[in-house]
Amino acid sequence: MISSLKCNCKLATYITLILLTANNVFTRTNYAANTDMKKIFCIIPMGHIDNDILQHTQMELEKRFNVAVEIGRQLEEPTYAYHKHKKQYHSTRILKKIHNLRLAGYDRILALVDVDLYIPERTFVFGGADVNKKVSVISLTRLRQEFYALPDDPALFKYRTIIEAVHELGHTYGLYHCKNNKCVMFLSNTIGDTDHKGAELCSNCEKIMERKKDILKRE
Repeated sequence: MISSLKCNCKLATYITLILLTANNVFTRTNYAANTDMKKIFCIIPMGHIDNDILQHTQMELEKRFNVAVEIGRQLEEPTYAYHKHKKQYHSTRILKKIHNLRLAGYDRILALVDVDLYIPERTFVFGGADVNKKVSVISLTRLRQEFYALPDDPALFKYRTIIEAVHELGHTYGLYHCKNNKCVMFLSNTIGDTDHKGAELCSNCEKIMERKKDILKRE
């Protein structure tokens, strides 16, 4: 009888340890039970990026893309991309720099910068992406209300950051600009466009995204 009780106690202790370990895993990832979550994104802050916005973006991207998201080490501001006459930064050069880091183990990379971006074809851009290399970048500069001489709105600023992050990461899945101005993949020419479209895919882009994901799983 005593021997049996000892065995039962050992078994109960072993089960408890397993459950505690599992609980810690759930706490760390929030998706530990989801076997579909195999991909890892990396957020790279370039220059000083507020830790609150980094953590908020990390959490939202984990939920929206069902992936693990890590925050990489901070890099210097992209002075190599600066255009002294425009007083802006060439987003394509930043994308090239990110790709040349050769960061292993990440499915996609998103850089956050707080400088104004441009490409030669446009006076400014909120972000950019390289579809083939699966790297992307967004600028926080024009997402703040203060840029438009309006009162600070932290909640709106965070939401705009997620909209632009989802948009650029959507490009890395092969999504193109959508004609539906309520779809996150709609091209924002103004901050009003960003606010109007929101952070969700339209039904058509969502179907395309699912097909893209299925193809990637088979590769």
